[in-house]
Amino acid sequence: MNKQLNKFLKTGLTVLIPLCAAGNADAAIVTFSLDYSGLEFGNAATAQGLISLDEQLIPNPGSAFLDFSNNDAIKAFTLTVSNATGGLGNGTFQMTDFDFATWDSAGETLDFSQQLIGQWTQGGGWGKSARWDGGAGEFNLYAKAGSSAPTSSGYFTLAANNDFLNGDLLKLVSFKPVSGSVQPVPLPAPIWLFGSAVGVFLSRKAVKKDH
Repeated sequence: MNKQLNKFLKTGLTVLIPLCAAGNADAAIVTFSLDYSGLEFGNAATAQGLISLDEQLIPNPGSAFLDFSNNDAIKAFTLTVSNATGGLGNGTFQMTDFDFATWDSAGETLDFSQQLIGQWTQGGGWGKSARWDGGAGEFNLYAKAGSSAPTSSGYFTLAANNDFLNGDLLKLVSFKPVSGSVQPVPLPAPIWLFGSAVGVFLSRKAVKKDH
């Protein structure tokens, strides 16, 4: 066999095996609990929710628009708003109530195994910035037209009842992983098949060499 090809295959297998193992161990769908409070804005509204994210598709570090319609990065979502003034915007909302979410890690690699709010960034604790200051990252939701779901009204801030101007404001105060919620995501089949094929090939060659 060509020595260069043989070396490539051996090197490729050496690199591929740990990559596959690492990918299988680290790539996961993680469910986070979300808590919003109107306390900072002088109202009694609250919101609690759950969001399941595919870590492979969330830039970390980085920023992105996360489309609710294709079910790729966001696997599941629910958010319940309570105590909104006059009951306007109260209710439980699902993925179909939103167009997209925005995500920005503020240039840092956040630890998805821990509470995200307050993790260090050069702009301050992630999620701790003022309403119109995006220096410490971003996570937000954009409701569909006609929905009464809450919608973005400043960094890490929602306005109830899809009312940017008059809805009760809610600040994201907690974004933390739910214990035991991590689900492994298998690597694409072609990668595993390629790795297996190379492994079998080299194993057979080693056997022939020994005999």
